[in-house]
Amino acid sequence: MKYAGLLLLLLFVTGQTSDQNQARQPDAGSGSQLVQRCRLYFEFLGRTGAGREDTFERDPFGMGYCAGLIRATAALAESLMPDRICLPRTTTGAQAVWAVVQYLEDNPSTLLEQDTELVLRALENAFRCP
Repeated sequence: MKYAGLLLLLLFVTGQTSDQNQARQPDAGSGSQLVQRCRLYFEFLGRTGAGREDTFERDPFGMGYCAGLIRATAALAESLMPDRICLPRTTTGAQAVWAVVQYLEDNPSTLLEQDTELVLRALENAFRCP
């Protein structure tokens, strides 16, 4: 019972923090913020994939958010909507992120929309099922 109360308290505190951050950032959760974070992710990877510390220091949360949102959306879509997105087994996380970045850059009029919807749409566009 103690653990359940502690978990609820933790969820409450983290929810309060994220609500406050969203109030300060008007484009939080938008496609424009997502594309910035994902571009930084690729800058971090560099050509070798070894990573660049100077890039990581600029927005480590943002890069993790980009990669995590795309991976989670892909995994959920594959399990809950198996006929909409079909990622080949050899697809890397970086390839999925790149597909989203390309979609967002090719569709700048969508950048004010919610990032989760844009990720789903981008993945559907890039990884259509046969």
